[in-house]
Amino acid sequence: MLRRWILITAFTVMAVLAASITWSVLQARPPVQSIGEQRGPLIVVSAPQLTFDDTPAARRSALWTLARSGAVGAMTTRGLSDHSCSAQSWLSLSAGVRTSLWKPVNAAPPGQTAEACPQAPEPTPIGAGVAQFSDWPAWRKATLARTQAADIGRLAGDLAPIGGPTCITAAGRAAAVGASDRNGFVSNYVADPRRVDFNACDITFVSLNSPDEAFFTHLLQNAPPQSTIVVGSFADDDGPERLHPVVIAGPGVAHGLLTSGSTRQRGIVQLVDLSAFMLTRLGDKAPRLPEARNLLVQPSGSPTTPILRSGEISHALQVEHGFVRQFIITFYCLVVGFLALGWGAVLAARRAQRPVLQRAAHRFVSFIASTAVAMPVATFIVNALPWWRHDRPRLALGLGVGLIAVALALVALLGPWRRWMGSSTATLCLVTGGVIALDVTHGDDLQLLSMLGLQPVYGGRFYGMGNVAFALLATSALMFAAIVASPLTRGGRGRHGLAALTVAMVGAATVVVDAYPGWGADGGGPIALLPAFAYLTINAAGWTLTWARFFLLSAAGASIVIGMAALDYLRGPAERTHLGDFFAQVRQNGDFGRAQRIWQANWNMLTSTPLALLVPVILIVLIYALLRPQSVLGAPLQPIFERMPVLRNGMAAVTVCWLIGFLINDSGTAIPPAGLMLLAPLVLMQRARIAANPRPAAAPQPRQ
Repeated sequence: MLRRWILITAFTVMAVLAASITWSVLQARPPVQSIGEQRGPLIVVSAPQLTFDDTPAARRSALWTLARSGAVGAMTTRGLSDHSCSAQSWLSLSAGVRTSLWKPVNAAPPGQTAEACPQAPEPTPIGAGVAQFSDWPAWRKATLARTQAADIGRLAGDLAPIGGPTCITAAGRAAAVGASDRNGFVSNYVADPRRVDFNACDITFVSLNSPDEAFFTHLLQNAPPQSTIVVGSFADDDGPERLHPVVIAGPGVAHGLLTSGSTRQRGIVQLVDLSAFMLTRLGDKAPRLPEARNLLVQPSGSPTTPILRSGEISHALQVEHGFVRQFIITFYCLVVGFLALGWGAVLAARRAQRPVLQRAAHRFVSFIASTAVAMPVATFIVNALPWWRHDRPRLALGLGVGLIAVALALVALLGPWRRWMGSSTATLCLVTGGVIALDVTHGDDLQLLSMLGLQPVYGGRFYGMGNVAFALLATSALMFAAIVASPLTRGGRGRHGLAALTVAMVGAATVVVDAYPGWGADGGGPIALLPAFAYLTINAAGWTLTWARFFLLSAAGASIVIGMAALDYLRGPAERTHLGDFFAQVRQNGDFGRAQRIWQANWNMLTSTPLALLVPVILIVLIYALLRPQSVLGAPLQPIFERMPVLRNGMAAVTVCWLIGFLINDSGTAIPPAGLMLLAPLVLMQRARIAANPRPAAAPQPRQ
């Protein structure tokens, strides 16, 4: 047993290392570069509905001309509501953090148009080109009073205070919002963007109502020498929610893909990152923004590849987000239908007393359930293929996920390990956890575009461990540890120490991947994982959970999270993740506002729809099934627990992890349903495999 455990452990470690090295080689990219110091004129233009259409006419446009020499990216413009509007976006640009005023606009349902955006108010001219928003003090009071305080007017107040050596020209209402200082004054206001003078001030903000090729051509021909030009679409406005193009060209700006420390994704930046970029003109006096980081560029030798890449990112994210609901409903309807067919065949074979057909029907049920187990990770793996380039991307995405799930199910069920009862379920758990862990440690390329991934269009995470990915990783890791530890605890001479070591090793690897700031960067995840794995380790060792051990585990979990945040804090402002930022806020200002926002966001999500209120029901039902083994819900699980005794504790540990994750994470309501997508079919799969492979009947004892 010990020799087999050493061989399996060594093989698993070597396989993971080989996969990691291969992944790194395949993803080798040029290092990112910072943008050189910008001292010349700055021109910032926003045009809603701007796109990088890849047509012969588009390739001859002024926008493509600018992009061929500049840095290109896809920009998320979401503010405090799901649908972004120009007035709100320019206000966020002014503050350097996401904020809003006026009427919020909700996301448009798939195939429908969003409600109309509020228009930016007109500033009042007060002479010599200066204009003022009379309501600005009230707006500023409202935005500063929020949990996430927004210092509207910061951008202009710091770059070009009224009366200072630098001024800002604002052409258009929305641009005037971005160009106002902390008192609501605009240095030089022009109502009609077509009449803007690019030489009037060192900085020019322009808000167009739509893309205007004539204006862009005029801009390229009349921009002052050594100008830095920023052109993008800053809001969704009348269009669907999506990432929008942005181009930056000028001295010191390399051609390539834009990125930033706030997203860590090549080709993706946030709107407020433009605020951080513009404030770098202050040099060492530039303020540090809570949500934004300065822009970086990943150089490219191709004049068009960055343009096409940024367009593909936006297109892929828009397709997968609009398709996820339809796919999930269709997939699970098919699964339920096939499972009903399989169980019907089981009952029919049982009545006909045909044991061979009954075992075949159980194997069919096991195959359908294993396909459902593999589906979540298949939504990650499919993004290694360019499905978005297909003429019918939704069809390519849906078929790709389905075929990958079926292939993984067949590998798990038919592999050489199939003779061991827990092998197939353990294999699927290992694949699920392994793919997510490797993706998180190598840049999140798969999670970024997954239907169950980060959803950056809607202001979710851009890197690290998202809540759905966390639920899948935690559930698969806990169940894998319980399954592989079970054979070590059976019989009177069970190796409980070895079983506990196995669980502890899996737990340690999972926690490090989830908590390390350069990988998962997850603050709440380790708090949920550590008690769950510790509970499972204690039970695998044959011990009982006491209050002393409970408090010791809780203290250990808190210490690890605080330690990770402290280490991240020590890396310095430019390198910190949100963990280090939170630690800095608490240490320097005693500000726990971020934790408050997490709890508020979780509560809002839980109470947003009646369906969300079913999340606590999932936890209650699971707890009931484990505590009442003879109940209708608990009885079907007993054959599994008899064959794999640690699995009962594994399911209890999963429940603990879900409950804590649900309570302490923003959008934590997504954790139990996401984990259930893996756990429910996994249990059903294992139950069907036991029914298809019953233990041989004991040989009759000879009469004395």
